[in-house]
Amino acid sequence: MLEYGKGAYERTRGNLPALTTVNMFVEQSASQGIVMQSRLPLKEVETVGAGPVQASVVRDGVFGGDRFTISGGIAYRGVVALGAVVGTGPASIAVRAAEVLFNAGGPIYSYDGTDFVEVTFPDSSNVTKVFYTAGYFLAIEAGTGYMFFSGVNDGRSWDALDFFEVESEPDAVNDAVTLDGVIAAGGPNSVEFLAPTGNPDLPFTPIQQRVFEQGVFATGCMVQDDNTFFFVGGDQILYRNGNVPEAIGGDWLTERISLSSTVRLYLLKDQRHKWVCILLDAETWAYDITTGETFELRSYGRSNFRCGPDFGDDETGKIWQFVDYGADNDEGIVERILTAGERLLEPKSYDSVTIECEVGTTPFLTGNYTEPTIEFRTSDDGGNTWTDWETDTLGPQGDYRKIVQYNALGMFSLPGAMFQIRLTDPVPYRVSGFYDNQSVHGRG
Repeated sequence: MLEYGKGAYERTRGNLPALTTVNMFVEQSASQGIVMQSRLPLKEVETVGAGPVQASVVRDGVFGGDRFTISGGIAYRGVVALGAVVGTGPASIAVRAAEVLFNAGGPIYSYDGTDFVEVTFPDSSNVTKVFYTAGYFLAIEAGTGYMFFSGVNDGRSWDALDFFEVESEPDAVNDAVTLDGVIAAGGPNSVEFLAPTGNPDLPFTPIQQRVFEQGVFATGCMVQDDNTFFFVGGDQILYRNGNVPEAIGGDWLTERISLSSTVRLYLLKDQRHKWVCILLDAETWAYDITTGETFELRSYGRSNFRCGPDFGDDETGKIWQFVDYGADNDEGIVERILTAGERLLEPKSYDSVTIECEVGTTPFLTGNYTEPTIEFRTSDDGGNTWTDWETDTLGPQGDYRKIVQYNALGMFSLPGAMFQIRLTDPVPYRVSGFYDNQSVHGRG
């Protein structure tokens, strides 16, 4: 059995072979071990404003579960515009049962179900993020090490003396998240932890001897999920919270981050798979919290993924959701690419490569996709050059014994053999293995 890439690898340094894994993620199967599943296609839920969608939040118990969105610099409840949100930074929305705050790196705006107003903030300072915990709204003052707290459950009341300083390092606070009521506040050089006190004069205080000597790269580079949080450090490494920061993702991901002028983290979910998405200038990578593997997300006709935070579109006002099959919003077909290979120290002939994958499950009985097309190509020089794509089919609906096999591939030698498969038809897709020189029989 040939090894295939369960996670992506794309390293410029050293001209190492890239393991391209696009829109495919690893999953444990009780019957077949490790398999690769294709990410689900996107379907539009609704359109909110002109876009792009900067932030979107839905919470049970908050105004009947209505969606609140910042789209194209406008705040919305559902599809009803509330007012402008001034600012050019990463957007945030903070909610409690009877109030919603909006911010995009400028002023704070409050909606209480009746009116939408700009909040009077101390010194008229800009704010880089708002969030809510332990009965207080909190706001990071732009360019300082100060974090202000509101009146109790009152996002319109901010006193000039109601702040605390994140003081382990003399730098500004870039971002913050909450974990079980504890605030993790990240500056360029450190992450400091602050616990609730129950004291209304100073509701949060630093936890002694609980400081990471590793900072946060920029605003928008911290996310919380799965009883922990993740952040891009000042050294452009992706970290998971622990007793000390745990570097994850590998050297190649650090390289991809370092080559980008912008970095943003956000969360997406596909059933039990939770993905920390790393949005770069022209790429989107997804770190799977469930498996620890990373793969590339792409949308049709693009080098990155159009879905941003909370399934909002990065160009239009569309809000998306995953659906079982089809093309992304019926607009175009998405590539799903997987790479396998074998290092060779002596020549080897490949009479065939057989792909164990999902066959006979196309949902289409008429039209273009009654026999979905799968493509295959090879490289004998470490992925620097590739042959043209060859095609086979996944069979019509019900042909569960269809064999996908490519024959007479020739002789390979050092540095090895690499094989790549691609599917662009809008059908469900699973890959369980690559097998070389196997004699198999069935309906071809």
